[in-house]
Parts: sequence; C-alpha cells; structure tokens
Amino acid sequence: MAVLLVALTACSPPKAKEPLRVGFNPWPGYEFLYLAKAKGFYEKAGLEVKLVELNTLGDVRRAFERGQIDVMASTLVEAAIATENTGKKLKIVAVVDASDGADMMIARKPISSVAELAGKKVGMEGVTVDVLNAYFALQSAKLTLKDVQVVTRTQDDLMIELESGRIDAMQTYPPYSIKLLQNEQYQKIFDSSKIAGKVIDVISVDATVLAERADEIKALVHSYFAAMEDFQANRQVDAHLMGSRSGGNAESYLAGLDGLKLIARNEQINYLKANGQLQQSLQATGMALQTAGVLKKPVDVNAFMSEQALEFYP
Repeated sequence: MAVLLVALTACSPPKAKEPLRVGFNPWPGYEFLYLAKAKGFYEKAGLEVKLVELNTLGDVRRAFERGQIDVMASTLVEAAIATENTGKKLKIVAVVDASDGADMMIARKPISSVAELAGKKVGMEGVTVDVLNAYFALQSAKLTLKDVQVVTRTQDDLMIELESGRIDAMQTYPPYSIKLLQNEQYQKIFDSSKIAGKVIDVISVDATVLAERADEIKALVHSYFAAMEDFQANRQVDAHLMGSRSGGNAESYLAGLDGLKLIARNEQINYLKANGQLQQSLQATGMALQTAGVLKKPVDVNAFMSEQALEFYP
C-alpha cells in the first residue's frame, strides 16, 4: 500500500500556478495590458493572466492592499500610498507612460483660470493622482488645496456634479476629459504639460511576489511592451480594438493618447536605474503628497527600485 501511494504521488501532476492577477482602471496607457491578451502575447509567453479592470485608481490601490491582485498598474501616487498603508515593499518593474497634458483641470464657464477657483468647489478622486495634479495646478496660481472646497467622488459622479452645477471644476483625464470638452460650457484651465515628468504611470508588484514569480513578471512586462510595439505597427487596427472596449472607436482611443508620452521598452533602464528619472519623479510625488497631507512619512525612493527588474531589460 505504501509503495502504491508513493507511486501515485510521483505520478501526480504538479499543482498549477494561479493566474497572475493584474489590476488596472480605464486609462489609454493601461490598454496595452488588454491588447497583449487580445493579440495572444501572454499565451505565446506561456503566461496565464487574469486582468482585473476596476473603475478608479483608488479601487485598484485598495484591491492591491487587500491582496486581491498581484500586480498593479497605477501612478506613483497609488504606489506610495499603498506602501505606507500596508508596509509592503513595492517594486516598480516598468514605467509605461508619462502624462504630458492628458491630466487636466476642467471648469465650468465663465471660469477661465486656476486663480478663479479660490473659494470654489473643486472635484477630484480622493487619495489618487488627482490630488497630485490638483496640487500642482493650484500651486501654479499660488493657491493650495485649503484655498478651495474639495469634493471627492469617482470620475463618473464628478461628471454628474459638474453638469448639475454642484461643483465648479474637476480634475480629470481621458476618456472622461474627452467627453467633457465636447460640451462648450466647459473649458480646460490647466493640464499636466505644465508639469512634465512629474506624473508617470507604472507597473508595480509586491517584492515577495517578484521574488517568487520573477519569470512571470518578466513575461508580463515584455508582453505589455510587445503590445505597445504592435500598436506602433498596426495603429488603426489596434486602436479600434482598444477603443471599442469602452464603447468608442479608433479615433476616440487615439484622442485619449493626446498629451500622453508612451515609454518604450528600450527606455526602461533610464527610468529604473539608480538616480534615474523614476527616482526624481518619486521624490516630487512624495513631497507633494506630504504637503497635501495625504502621506504622513517621506517616500523612500530607493525602496521602490529593483535590481531584478533592471535585469528584465538587457
């Protein structure tokens, strides 16, 4: 009997790994996660991925904090907050895009400048990159978050609040900003092109997951960049695939890329290396979030760096 049990155990197939759970929200730069699946790049790499699409950046962060996802596509804001909230060691394994006008403050007319927001109601998603963008927007007019009435809601709810006149302006981004600016009663009064390099999107993972599943994380980021490169070669077809997911089309997706700089595979080392562009952006993010009262402690920029991630990009 013992011999039979040993034989059966030896013949049993190894336990299959759970799919790598990747969380993201609607944002043009994150769509390549979906495109990689649609084009079969994950399958080709032998990688099983479960894409978890949530409504907001805050939802993605909370899912990561609760252990409901393994990998997070987000801005540096969510990475910094998740680290402080959980004590987890978060490692950034890819920088995917930089906002260069895509994030913006939109106001109801006749408001035409940030300075006019003093004392007004300004909407934003709470504890997300919206706070960072709003901080820099207000700073440009020598205002702070304390000089306005902050209203925190989801982007969908903020659009309703703006349309009803219950708020005067909102911090937003594509695809929401595209829809708003189609209405002549709204206008853009500030965008991230004025703070180039300070708002970037990344793919990050818990250090423990990276150590245990390094080959899968490497396959994930390379599948992502394969999708980005496929888009460069098949722009219209791929834009239609990504745009149609949200009820749009190729034109609406390409419009969402306006004001967004995609960061290519061969640019990763410049961002991820010691004292690179990523650390500079983390430093600016940490200082802004502390000043805004979102973070209690300074951001340890070195803690987010990973020698293992650097090896993904020979």
